Amino acid sequence: MNLSRQSLGEERQSLKLGSFISWLKSIREGVTIDRALAKRADNFLILRIVAAALVIYGHAPHIAPAVDNIDFFVRMGWGHYSGDIAVDMFFLISGFLVTGSYIRQKSLYKFAKARFLRVFPAFLLNVTALALVYGLLLTTLPKMDYLRQPDTWNYITTNLKMTSNMAWTLPGVFEEGLKTSTINGSQWTLPAEVRMYVLLGVMGALGLFASVRVTTVVLVALFFVALLHPEFFPLHPGWFRPGGFFLLGVLIFMHRTWITLRLETAIAVVMLAVLTHHLAIYSVTFALALAGVVFSFAYLTPPLRWLERFGDPSYGIYLWGWPCQQLVAHFAPGAGLVLHVTTSIILAVALGYASWMVLEKRALRFK
Repeated sequence: MNLSRQSLGEERQSLKLGSFISWLKSIREGVTIDRALAKRADNFLILRIVAAALVIYGHAPHIAPAVDNIDFFVRMGWGHYSGDIAVDMFFLISGFLVTGSYIRQKSLYKFAKARFLRVFPAFLLNVTALALVYGLLLTTLPKMDYLRQPDTWNYITTNLKMTSNMAWTLPGVFEEGLKTSTINGSQWTLPAEVRMYVLLGVMGALGLFASVRVTTVVLVALFFVALLHPEFFPLHPGWFRPGGFFLLGVLIFMHRTWITLRLETAIAVVMLAVLTHHLAIYSVTFALALAGVVFSFAYLTPPLRWLERFGDPSYGIYLWGWPCQQLVAHFAPGAGLVLHVTTSIILAVALGYASWMVLEKRALRFK
């Protein structure tokens, strides 16, 4: 028995050593994204969780009464605050992974079903719970009056339409004393995300993904037309930036066979962004730098496999982050940046994991 356990322990140590050596080799020689994908091991989960936490940090000055700190990334001269950078990360990763999902499934129906199950159930729970539980407990109106208000039910029906004209407030909730009465300001990205899914579905149905060149030409053309004539697209102006990062993720997946990830390349594109900070091309170099950092971290660092055992709370953290911050601001208006952000993240992570375990994971079984 002891010998068997010792052998098992030695085998595990050998596997860990082999993984470490493989990681060092990838750092030194680089690895194509296609080869990295084949290993089925990445750090996209922790990147999404970090992005969700960054959103909470970025929203703190807009929600917490006692927080007026200038965003760290703004102070560093990045030109973008943490919330925007986090959303960019979400859309970049989503464009990459969702494109892979469509190409593997090769079915518009399966793709649409998978996207619906991933996005809608948790969003439905969030919107409904905010209106009928969260709002009911926090409103200054009598409970029955609150439930009789058309705006209470309008919050649910309007937001579930996934349009740019979303409902942001609930009757008698956070109307006095706080910086904003918005119940969940993070929801604005979801209609944009859904429209990116529709775009992918249309491209797939037309067979454009069969040719890398055709896909590239179409996406680049869409990008420049949107840049020069946004009025041609039925999109909210605020959706074009995250949409651009989504398209970048699509392009990276389509060119995965020749894009080689190297540490020195990631450092080079970051330095390029720094050097072009005051030039008109900065928006492009920043996007390339962010992509370089995200994909290098995802595939050139040892995967945190232990984290995956607990599920994926990132979507839930994102959905519940703002309401948790409003809750902290309501009950602890004097909380400074560290206390406000830390408490909000703890609450949002707890709700994120609860959303995953109770609803999201179960919904995905129907894929």
